[in-house]
Amino acid sequence: MEILEYNDVDPLQVLNLTLLSLDFPLTPEHAAHIRRTDPRHFPYFTVNAVEDDVALGQVGVFRLPMVSTEGREDVGGVWAVSTHPQHAGCGIASALLEEAHSRMRDAGLRFSTLGTSRSSIAYRLYQRHGYIDMNVWATALARWETAHQPTRLRAEPAGPGGYDFAERVFSNVTGDYLGFAWRHTPFARLRDKIKIEDVRILWKNDQPVGYALASVDQSILHVSDLVLRNGVNPAEAVAAVASRVRTAYVQVKNSRPVEIASLRQAGYQVAHPDWSAFMLKPLVPEVTVEDARRLFGVGTDRFLISWLDTRGI
Repeated sequence: MEILEYNDVDPLQVLNLTLLSLDFPLTPEHAAHIRRTDPRHFPYFTVNAVEDDVALGQVGVFRLPMVSTEGREDVGGVWAVSTHPQHAGCGIASALLEEAHSRMRDAGLRFSTLGTSRSSIAYRLYQRHGYIDMNVWATALARWETAHQPTRLRAEPAGPGGYDFAERVFSNVTGDYLGFAWRHTPFARLRDKIKIEDVRILWKNDQPVGYALASVDQSILHVSDLVLRNGVNPAEAVAAVASRVRTAYVQVKNSRPVEIASLRQAGYQVAHPDWSAFMLKPLVPEVTVEDARRLFGVGTDRFLISWLDTRGI
């Protein structure tokens, strides 16, 4: 078995692998688009296990910008961890993860991160490789009548400014945050994964104070990525979004203790932690998971995280 970089592997083999493992169509065209628009990825893009010209597994590797109490610090990230179903249980994913970790260390990174589900088989694999679930994600659910409370905020479309305006709002309100509080601009993930009509800018006294991502599926309004200026009440922010559309239910993905407390107080049912997992692994012996919690404020109201920043697919 060889470990090769993306450029040295048949892209059709990679496409077949990601479809089989993740139901994710990593076509050569899509891979080229990601590499061209998203600077977070390492130049080699992925490491791949190949034997007899067959791609057996893959791990994507990227460098994620974070903000710590000491300033900017890039951390590693893995994505699209895939194993061909006919070669499961052969240690392929483990070998590729170790290769990715080695390359991250060579690049001077002290931590590696990933996003997954606690219900997945891969969750146990990551635990065996030293990843710790930071237990930040929560999900809140309420009837629309509960969510639609009086609020001093209003939620509006991004308007003519589009993604550029949303990115400026993000930059303006995240100055006091740690974690994933800095982004390359333009932020390719926002533009690739989110329809601009699903971005709701939150206003207070004619000043933008944050944004939320909102979409409707059947009779549920799904709200995620509450990016709010410090001091803005999360339940009020959701109420402003809910006032734009009448649904039977409102579900909110959230992570900060202030969001969890605000939504509980407003009458939501809150599951914390939920099935989503943000996991972190120290790459060098000089740092620990507790160092990461302290540096990035994990578990505090200053820690900002989004699935857009942590997941590669």
